[in-house]
Amino acid sequence: MGLAVDFSGLGDINLETVIAAIALISTATAWTVDRYFLRRKRLVYRVQVDAPIGVFPSSHMVDVEVRHLGDVVEEPSVVLLRVDNAGGMDIEPHHMHEKVSFAFPDRTIVGLEVTEAKPEALGEMLQRQLDSEKFVDTSRLVIPRMAINRGDSFKFLLVLSGRGDGVTHSGYLAGGSAGGGVYHEPRPRGPGRRTLIFGALSLVLVGALVALFLVDVLQPPDNCAAGQLRIVGSTAVEPTVKEVRSAYVAECTQADITIAATGSRSGTRLLADTGKKDAPAAEKLIALSDGPAEEAAELQSRPIAVVVFAVVVNRTTDVSALTTNQLRDIYAGRLTNWKQLGGRDLPIRMVSRVGPDSGSRRTFREKVLAGDQELGITSDDCRTKDDATAKQQRCEVGTTEELLSRVADIDGAIGYAELGGSRKYPTLTPVAIDGVVPATERVTDRTYRFWEVEHAYTAAPPKPDSLQDAFLDYLTSDQAKPMMARDGLVPCGDLPGDFCG
Repeated sequence: MGLAVDFSGLGDINLETVIAAIALISTATAWTVDRYFLRRKRLVYRVQVDAPIGVFPSSHMVDVEVRHLGDVVEEPSVVLLRVDNAGGMDIEPHHMHEKVSFAFPDRTIVGLEVTEAKPEALGEMLQRQLDSEKFVDTSRLVIPRMAINRGDSFKFLLVLSGRGDGVTHSGYLAGGSAGGGVYHEPRPRGPGRRTLIFGALSLVLVGALVALFLVDVLQPPDNCAAGQLRIVGSTAVEPTVKEVRSAYVAECTQADITIAATGSRSGTRLLADTGKKDAPAAEKLIALSDGPAEEAAELQSRPIAVVVFAVVVNRTTDVSALTTNQLRDIYAGRLTNWKQLGGRDLPIRMVSRVGPDSGSRRTFREKVLAGDQELGITSDDCRTKDDATAKQQRCEVGTTEELLSRVADIDGAIGYAELGGSRKYPTLTPVAIDGVVPATERVTDRTYRFWEVEHAYTAAPPKPDSLQDAFLDYLTSDQAKPMMARDGLVPCGDLPGDFCG
């Protein structure tokens, strides 16, 4: 007689089904934890071509000669090597404690070229750095210490001399909650495709079983409220708040929440003015501010999270680290070309946020520039100077998204923005400041200083059971934490009390 289990009113389920479900869910959970929570650094390489250069099958019919710079290449062969950042984290230069390298036993490198890089700027930077090294007459290719973001990839096309074959690797990556490494991935074949199909089928089954067994676990927010709400203020956290808003209204269908981000100070100013003139209208407003709204002390504050900011540069600069003094010299106009900082011969093009309403700009001025003001505007399009006699080149834009887009598209550009948003642009490099990379863990250990507390403001204490009160609770709930973490925000509830005040 089989064993029957009563599971939350779902009826009798035999033991074999339960065991199979547990096995499938455990497999899926292990994969999910490894991919998304352990946050490994993984540099994966694949040898796509490794073959001698010659005429086959009867090479005695034709004499084939390969030359490089006029010299005959003995026993020539070609290797096409693909390298991917296939892990869950960006790889920064300092993560390569021992430089990653590839060896070609019994062969020496004759020629080397970087091809099919994603993004293209990464390939150009890598080629420039490799060109500055001596790789001819060596059997080893060493990857320079450089930033390789999640999803980045590139290929090496090499011509080699010698009768050897095969490719080996050495080096390791440090950092990440579960470490990291360099892995060889064989070229996929038919059985691999079958494995993928089996894996996909398994995930479908897992999804069905999760829906069956965990229906009571995935509950909608327990503080759903109806009404209208408008969120104004910071553009730095706008993408995160939009995601949280979407999750809330998907379950709380009677809630109508709109977002109109125009800058931290403009948001708190609007809230304060509305509170003085129309209290009922102010009950439908929340203002988000990067840092305290010192100009509107009468507003009610609720700290939400710590926002990690970063100085970002276009990868064409070939610069991945700056000191605080160098940044101050850049924004004071004393440094105007990246070659003065060990980078390429490119003019420094500063892209800044407009005026005093920007919380990002205020935080940058206070935490990085030590209170100094930025220079005047000398460019409307951020690409060219409007006044050819101006020493520096600087423009201003209205939102964080526009700033990141301009810096990502313009050679030699530099700006500052929320770290999570910058990760969405593969042609950007968040630079280390005074040797410390921008990261949430560097905030919590107090070694990185360019961050600020995100405050949610209301004109008066929210009324119980109002949409204003319910959404503020949801912003600080466990349900919202994963969304914040994905965008690089650290919820105040996960930090010591002295961080958020």
